[in-house]
Amino acid sequence: MVINMKLKELQTEMIAAMKAKDKFRKDAISVLVSAAKKSGIDAGCREDIPDDMVNTAILKELKSCKEQIDTCPASREDLKAEYQFRYDVISEYAPKQM
Repeated sequence: MVINMKLKELQTEMIAAMKAKDKFRKDAISVLVSAAKKSGIDAGCREDIPDDMVNTAILKELKSCKEQIDTCPASREDLKAEYQFRYDVISEYAPKQM
């Protein structure tokens, strides 16, 4: 089984967050791993998911997280902070735009 570097990196980071008992970071990275695996399964390449497919999944999650921040009611500062943290973590793994 060949796992591409990007997905492997995400899984390693998720394990590191688990060991550090950083639940929020682990949850954010877990969303990325799941999204990448799902897109790989949908495309029929479960075993070898290409980096560009992983990057597309990350960008999609980043966009949805941004929408959550934008649509969050002002009265829910706690929720907004959680979404912002998730957005920041996902941004670390997003491909850099030109």
